[in-house]
Amino acid sequence: MITFWRVFKSGFRNTFRNAWLSSAATVIMAVTLLIMTFFAFSIIFVRSQLNEVQKKIDLTVFISDEAGEAQIKELQNKLLQVDGVESVQFVSKADALKRLEDSSEEGKKLAKSATDIGNPLPSSLEVKLAKLDDIGGVNKRIRDLPEAVIITETSFDSRDDNRKGVIENVIKISNGVTRVGAVLSVVFLLIALMIIFNTIRMAIFTRREEIEIMKLVGATKWFVRGPFIVEGSMYGVFGATIATITLVPIGRVAGQFLTDKFNAGSTVAYFGTNFWLIVLCMYGLGILIGALSSWLAISRHLKL
Repeated sequence: MITFWRVFKSGFRNTFRNAWLSSAATVIMAVTLLIMTFFAFSIIFVRSQLNEVQKKIDLTVFISDEAGEAQIKELQNKLLQVDGVESVQFVSKADALKRLEDSSEEGKKLAKSATDIGNPLPSSLEVKLAKLDDIGGVNKRIRDLPEAVIITETSFDSRDDNRKGVIENVIKISNGVTRVGAVLSVVFLLIALMIIFNTIRMAIFTRREEIEIMKLVGATKWFVRGPFIVEGSMYGVFGATIATITLVPIGRVAGQFLTDKFNAGSTVAYFGTNFWLIVLCMYGLGILIGALSSWLAISRHLKL
């Protein structure tokens, strides 16, 4: 325990011997951790938005006004048996009018006009799909049902459903964010590794006489190498501390903006709930990067 404390104390003290190199290593480490955290948030945000859009995917089947309640119920039961259909919800003429009224100010005006002429809005069945790509196939299978005689049209028939394009665009954005995030994270990770590697290399050269004396008095390999591992790890600790302090105000401002403008409340709440876990991961990653860089440096430049 005493030996471990001496190794830790020596490594901690050595962190401050070369202020400029230590500052550069710490800043790069902080930037690297912030970039990784930012792109992790971006990926989760984009994918959560994709899931939200996918949840709203449906195929609307419009029903003839002449259809009876029994016919509609029978069609609804048959739709539930169609491959690729997850759920079916009936929307009456009154429900359709209420939705139009609640949609916007313009919707209220249209709903009033529709009420004045006897509510021409049709009743419908909203079909939730398992996969968006199968919307054409599901539409065809529904059209082939004998019970489909009461269907006037579907949203797929009228080509007014552009959600497939929305999904494809969100998927492209998600993939793009993932690729850019991965590339930038790797680039800054390599920069952090190289800077800490060179910092430890310089420390080894600077303290070569001290190392020789330690070898002459019988110091173990661990006692000689340990302080450099601790020194590299401290860059990770300091970098994670700076990243955490920076992340708090940025997170508050950006979180409010994203919630107001992009409805990212669920993603912001997720990061807020798991804030200390994220901080712990940053410290763990920082220490790992620092220790790995130090180990590479002493393996190459410290021959014992």
